[in-house]
Amino acid sequence: MRMILLEAALVAGVLMTGLSVSQVTHAAPPAAAADPRADVKIDSVIMVERTEESKSGETVTKLFKPGAVKVVPGDRLLFTNSYHNLGQDEVTGFVVNNAVPKSVTFVELLDNWAMVSVDGGKNFGKLSDLSVTDAEQESRPAIAADVTHIRWVLSSPIAPGASGELSFRGTVE
Repeated sequence: MRMILLEAALVAGVLMTGLSVSQVTHAAPPAAAADPRADVKIDSVIMVERTEESKSGETVTKLFKPGAVKVVPGDRLLFTNSYHNLGQDEVTGFVVNNAVPKSVTFVELLDNWAMVSVDGGKNFGKLSDLSVTDAEQESRPAIAADVTHIRWVLSSPIAPGASGELSFRGTVE
């Protein structure tokens, strides 16, 4: 399977410049022209989530572009990878990998079928099935803060013209 690698650059730089992740990510080299997976376009965006009180007194969550607000440690971020099949053929076997930026602590997946890695992207699985080895060489169950990468393996074909979104949350360290 061809994997589109979405490696977010240092989040601080992205957030300070207001660039979208798609402007600073690196994709794997394009597949052979005959491979319809090369026709799937991915756009990635990071948004800052803030909870505010509305004029009516209700608590609401709003999304802001990083350049529109000052980003501080503890801010929640929403990472979204939007995909769109621009080709004429159905795409199968599509995989998206997303590294969790070093200055971000992973919080949660919005797609409960996605897999995570706690070893730099070498192995993937459900967080509850993974473990890590600490400095004393003792194994313990992995927790959200251990996540280094997220992987989405689309089990259904992507029809021509079809699109979707893959998302996760993190917090700024």
